[in-house]
Amino acid sequence: MNTAKAIAAAAVLGLIAMILLAGCQTKNIGGPPPIVDGNLTATFTADLSWNAGESATLTVTWTGGTAPYTIAAAMGGGTTEDIAAGTAAVSPFAQTFTLVEGSWTYTVTVTDANDQSATATGTYTVEPPLNQPPSIDNVTLDSGVLTVEVSDPDGDPITVELAVPAGLDADALSEQAVDGVATFEIFATDIIAGGTGTTTITATDGQGGEDQDTLTVTIEPIAVAEGALVAIPSIGATTVGGEVTVVVISGDFPAGAPFHYMNGVAVTVEEGASYVDGTLNVGAVGGDQKDPDGIWAEMSPPPSSFLLPDDFMIMEQSVFEPPGLNFIGFNLTPIGGGEVTSGGILFNFGLTFDNAGTYNLGFVQFQDVKRTYYSDSEYSEHYWSDISNAGVPNTIQVT
Repeated sequence: MNTAKAIAAAAVLGLIAMILLAGCQTKNIGGPPPIVDGNLTATFTADLSWNAGESATLTVTWTGGTAPYTIAAAMGGGTTEDIAAGTAAVSPFAQTFTLVEGSWTYTVTVTDANDQSATATGTYTVEPPLNQPPSIDNVTLDSGVLTVEVSDPDGDPITVELAVPAGLDADALSEQAVDGVATFEIFATDIIAGGTGTTTITATDGQGGEDQDTLTVTIEPIAVAEGALVAIPSIGATTVGGEVTVVVISGDFPAGAPFHYMNGVAVTVEEGASYVDGTLNVGAVGGDQKDPDGIWAEMSPPPSSFLLPDDFMIMEQSVFEPPGLNFIGFNLTPIGGGEVTSGGILFNFGLTFDNAGTYNLGFVQFQDVKRTYYSDSEYSEHYWSDISNAGVPNTIQVT
């Protein structure tokens, strides 16, 4: 009788097979013969190579023995965890793991209610991880600065690019993501008209992986009242050492005070900001420095007709303004062309910043020497009725 029970116990488990599934592909550790004299063997086969980071499922099946059963699996370090001894199990039993690079040995044991068990063992190899694509985690637009937060599971360096719609433009402040962040200055090509549309953001890792996202960007138009003069930054925020384009725009000119020469416009800004040499540009942003665009296009002066050295801007402390406020004086005189009464962009230039803080754009009020005014073709002097620079974006936050 005891001999018969011993023989029955020796046949507790008739079969153990392991099947590892990686991704959607089936990879087999399988096909051991039935237990013979208490010994169980298994052979290792795989129809594809395995790679670290993939998920895999261990499936164990058996027959014979007496329920209930428990299972234990030591994966030898090739997965992120094992199956603890004493884990309740019913055939077929499945457990999902994440694979780890290297060559490993597995051991699987199934035990029945009579404490009879059978064991299968084998080896398997997990190759290095395949490239994983980057991810665009967050996209925000604040004060004209588009911030893209990205990550890459492999730690690859990420490059971010923008595709903007017609009417908008973008400059990369840090196209190569630094600490997972890339930033762009995004602005309307016509700052008065504004612009809107869908911007496409693409992140690439240089290994063939990429991710894309979209954001609807709207830059509101700027309305300038008759007789008003405004100075508007292209973006409302930057970092120390960053550069911001400042655009100076006039509203329509009052009756009896047409515009021809910009005799003097003095833009004010706090200390810590500096004019960027060579950036003075007549009229609209972009194009040649002396192209007669913006307000000057209506005047129709000959191309490159402005009496304008390559660069002559000087930043000074204004004794008529509060301490800590500097100004930059600008003068533009075309040769030829007529008077205009419609407003538009007078000029634009770059500012850079040495210190963090809030910078406010404005104009110098009337002074004996330094003042903001213009002339008609008869050299009669006129003044903009409003140079308060109020009601428009006129501050720059520097961090």
